[in-house]
Amino acid sequence: MRVLAQETNTSCIEANAQLDNPQTYDVIIFGDEIPGVMTAIKVKRELEKRNGKAKVALITEGDTERGIGGHLVRGGLAYLDRNQVPRDMRGELGTFGASSQLYQEFIDLTETEAIALDRFKATKIFKNIFSRENIDLLDNVKLQSVATTGKLVCSLTTANNGSFIAEQFIDATQGGKLAERSGVEIKMGFAHVGLPDSTLSVGWVFEIYGKDIQQLQQIELGLIERFLNTSDRQAQDWLAVASGNNPEKLADFERSFTDSHGQPAIMYQATPDSADVRALAFSGAYHGDTSTLFDLRKSRGILDRANIAVLDNRLSLNALLFDVDATQARELSNNGARPTPMMKEIAQKVEAFFKRLGVQRIEFMDELYIRTAGQIAESLDDLTATKMADGGVPVEEALGTFSYHLDARGGIAGLRERVIDAGIHEIRSVLMPTFNYGFRHTLPVEYENLAVLSPASGFGGLGTTAGRIVEFNVSVGEGLAIATAMANADGRSLHSITNQEVKQALGYAPQIYGKPSSSWFDVFTVEKTLRRFE
Repeated sequence: MRVLAQETNTSCIEANAQLDNPQTYDVIIFGDEIPGVMTAIKVKRELEKRNGKAKVALITEGDTERGIGGHLVRGGLAYLDRNQVPRDMRGELGTFGASSQLYQEFIDLTETEAIALDRFKATKIFKNIFSRENIDLLDNVKLQSVATTGKLVCSLTTANNGSFIAEQFIDATQGGKLAERSGVEIKMGFAHVGLPDSTLSVGWVFEIYGKDIQQLQQIELGLIERFLNTSDRQAQDWLAVASGNNPEKLADFERSFTDSHGQPAIMYQATPDSADVRALAFSGAYHGDTSTLFDLRKSRGILDRANIAVLDNRLSLNALLFDVDATQARELSNNGARPTPMMKEIAQKVEAFFKRLGVQRIEFMDELYIRTAGQIAESLDDLTATKMADGGVPVEEALGTFSYHLDARGGIAGLRERVIDAGIHEIRSVLMPTFNYGFRHTLPVEYENLAVLSPASGFGGLGTTAGRIVEFNVSVGEGLAIATAMANADGRSLHSITNQEVKQALGYAPQIYGKPSSSWFDVFTVEKTLRRFE
């Protein structure tokens, strides 16, 4: 039955009647973050499988001449966070969980060994595959308005590229910009748990040229040895300044310099194409040298422990963090993720610091890494942190399983105080959730032909700390693409399509191993209690 298609054609005709020569598509993906790019490819194939033909467009406000792929490409976030199997399951499943077929295709297409994504290679490959798959790519658009009627999104109009009509829309921006313009309620920051002004830190990735990972390790080792040498007055002064002479913070620095065997804790390479910085040596030296506190809130920007992607001719460091409030994060997300003058000033200091250490060339990326910029207020099936900690969606619905820490890098301002004020005095260690997922948390309740695939999906607040990860969202996008094609081919509401239907159409049997975490009750207590303050 094509009931919805008939209703769409009828009810949207008036809404679209005044458009001047609009372009018409079956599906429009708005935003070129990697989940949107891969979902565009998948939905095109799924539509052709069902209809024999398909018109799909990916429309983005980004400049694709600078790269296709949002914060991973123009933002240079080369270090890919992966699906992390719990330690007690690694003998059976390996270090990284089995990827969805769509994410595995992304890894294969971009020739990523394990962790390190080459932004230049990714752009070239995406351009080629969009051309081969006949997917229209329109960039540098300026979203002006969105036409809706009832429960349907009908079209979008840009300030510089005309108007676009589609039966289905997928918002793949970090902050759900298309959804917000459509009238979907967006919760600012962590408003779901009573913290509307608080959000995750913003990052600015930079690349080091002319030093390989072994050389950077040697530089780090030299700093660690200086910090361990109590006779090195300059190094000890650096620590005093960076810690603000706070005994607890100073102890944190000192503990980080050695491993459990008392050896210097130099950066650890779990894979040949990555390294994780363990010691606060670079942090202590930078903040001491620049007379700034290693405190995100007070200094507004810190050089944190780095995640390092090891590429053929350079190292990519995700280490520079900035403190922003929810309003600032959303403004940055909606306006091209361009660094502010304050951020540029700190970046200049970071560049000068590394050059003093012998690095000859540093390159900062075109765009910031905005971890989250708000969430849709209500989806059909919110994937909250509590639900994640309880194992996620039921096995019979599950399209896959994902494991990742509830990672609030830089912290969530006010969360600890709010927890204490709420009378929660004991929170045990929150363990990494291993959870099954579907696709219905991407569907805002307001519209039946719109999905939001990003950290702005329906995570009910704290769930975005794990749900923001690109591998997770690409994998969700695989199921969403199938559901979108079903809705288009059968004339159904996207809301009417179940996880079970999509699972039957996946074409392969995903590994499903979600399980309740022993810290479920703590997560449940926090989310349930703090939701009263919404």
